[in-house]
Amino acid sequence: MGPIRGLWRDTWWLWCVFTALVLAVSYAVTPFFVILIPIFAIVFVYFSFMRYDDQGRNKGDLM
Repeated sequence: MGPIRGLWRDTWWLWCVFTALVLAVSYAVTPFFVILIPIFAIVFVYFSFMRYDDQGRNKGDLM
């Protein structure tokens, strides 16, 4: 759970903006765009485990 909390701590505002934009576009254009929310959730989990360690600290530069 550490990596997920670490990424959420650092980027919570960005994910809230993404969700709000997806919901707005879904309402204005077509509900089909709601499918992006689970896709964003998968991307969030992927990047949390790639960029954060078990304690929720940023791994820093991977090189």
